[in-house]
Amino acid sequence: MRRLAPAGAAGLVTVLVAALLLGRSAYPVLGLADPGELVQLGLPVLRVLTAGAAAVALGALVHGLVVVPGAGGPSASVRAVASGAAWAWAALAAGTAVFTVADVSGGFVAPGPDLVVGMVVRAAPVGWLACAVGAAVVAVWVREARTWSSMLGAGVLACVALLGPVMTGHAIDGVGKDLGTPAVALHVIAATVWLGTLGALVVAPVSPSRSGAVSTVCAVLTVVSGVLASAVLVPSWGELATAYGVLVLLTAAVTVVVLGVLVRRRVTGTRALALTELVLLAVVTGLSVAMTRAVPPVQAPFHTTPTEAMLGFGIPDPPTLARLLGDWRLDVWFAVLAAVLVVVYARWLRRVVRASAATGGGRAWPRGRAVSWFAGCALLVVATSSGVGRYADALFSVHVAEHMLVSVVVPVLLVLGGPVSLARRALPDECDARDRLEAVLGAPLLRFLTHPAVAAVLMVGSPFAFYLTPLFSLLQPLGWLMPAISAWFLMAGYLFFWVIVGVDPAPGQTLPHVARLAVLIASMPFHALFGVILLAADRPVAQTPSTLAADGGGGQVFVTDFYSRLRLPWAPDLLADQHLAALLSWGMGDLPLVGVLVVLLVQWQRAGAAEDRAARDLLAARR
Repeated sequence: MRRLAPAGAAGLVTVLVAALLLGRSAYPVLGLADPGELVQLGLPVLRVLTAGAAAVALGALVHGLVVVPGAGGPSASVRAVASGAAWAWAALAAGTAVFTVADVSGGFVAPGPDLVVGMVVRAAPVGWLACAVGAAVVAVWVREARTWSSMLGAGVLACVALLGPVMTGHAIDGVGKDLGTPAVALHVIAATVWLGTLGALVVAPVSPSRSGAVSTVCAVLTVVSGVLASAVLVPSWGELATAYGVLVLLTAAVTVVVLGVLVRRRVTGTRALALTELVLLAVVTGLSVAMTRAVPPVQAPFHTTPTEAMLGFGIPDPPTLARLLGDWRLDVWFAVLAAVLVVVYARWLRRVVRASAATGGGRAWPRGRAVSWFAGCALLVVATSSGVGRYADALFSVHVAEHMLVSVVVPVLLVLGGPVSLARRALPDECDARDRLEAVLGAPLLRFLTHPAVAAVLMVGSPFAFYLTPLFSLLQPLGWLMPAISAWFLMAGYLFFWVIVGVDPAPGQTLPHVARLAVLIASMPFHALFGVILLAADRPVAQTPSTLAADGGGGQVFVTDFYSRLRLPWAPDLLADQHLAALLSWGMGDLPLVGVLVVLLVQWQRAGAAEDRAARDLLAARR
């Protein structure tokens, strides 16, 4: 670990120098009291140390998951390093939460009820506490991990734990926050994995080729997401002259040097360059932490509408067909997901086509499957980034239409693409990627989720649990959670249709076609039932009953819901819009299922024909 000392020192020196130069200029702008030098300097130092511990934990996880060949269980040394670093990460994140309370409260708060209240009622300390809890769970999880799939789960949870401070930081405020929040989130995850992978390469005796591939992918994601986040937080060229803008320019300059070192390392294969790259990346980390001590120009006082303040963008006109199809605004999460799905599938498809052409084996892969997969990816982007995705944040009816597309139509197209079967044909029998794929497919959690009963409950029960309980009204104001909800609906739909009409065999219990037909028919009335409940409701399901002081505290007002607070002059009556949502849910839920029913019957007929041919061939062979 002594080899990592230069990088740690570089990050700490950078953030301390930047904090001293920035001074306490941000406090008056934010309307906060000066907490003193200890907090002013101690908080950024703690954040750098926390980032370093998170990088070590993720670096060990990535080392065990990707860099080390094979898909067996993680070694004891890797688990020990990851667990120890995760415990340090949790402790440092908890300490950062305490310093954050002092930072926004004008000084340290004595231990007791006041400190607890200060942590709970403010978003930033809550984000760090969530990070600490997530890191502690990772520490326990990875210590007990014995399989590759379990290690993968710990890695995913570690990436989620990183997002606590991001989702309560400056990226979630101001115009463009719908783009800035996911951009900063991707930036933090990619940069942390990059930093951790470099650290593992410096201290572990492994070939740099695998870690170099991970570093390259992380570098691309870091740069692209960083450019997008900077464009949102520094919206004009003139604002680069601000303190925040200068830090952005310095970070960009050092990042360019880091990329040069990375390219040189990949070309020459020189392992010694990894330490130089690691030190420079630690400097970038220190500058990034220093940015949290400055006020982004996008948050400077300016005139904005309630819609822009709540959504991050304006919606001046009512929806029309042309606007729903043409008024695009990128959904970063699903655009990245769709791009990854397209690239991976296309890569596997090219391998299969080349192998088939080399052996003269005829048609390599059914064209319809490839068309279905790419159409599903395209529709996912259209549903989340076109005018449908944009107006979904402002109208309940469009929101329901988006979720019907994401939870029903897109999953059907994706499962008919047969990605698992394609991967098994593209990947050799004895290779790490094939072993890891089989490890994921054999994971107990996936086998449980693809059990027909579980998949059906998730599919038909999710709309009831989300829209007909307080969950929707409570989570909707947290706009950064909406992509997670859409991802849940996408996952639930994919698991269900994988079991019913998927080309790939499901890891769970395989049903005969007659049982699949019964499950499908049994699920169809639930969309109608959900629509009927929405139609029969006497108030919008998005309403959040509450009271707020008004008129100087002398009166009470009733806050209806998120949509009312948008103050859109053209918005329809909320209950009438909910009735439209009910009809859309009914039609967009059941009509695609009729198509699925046809597909299932065709699959059943083909399976029966194949069995008949096999029986005739067997009889002919016996004769």
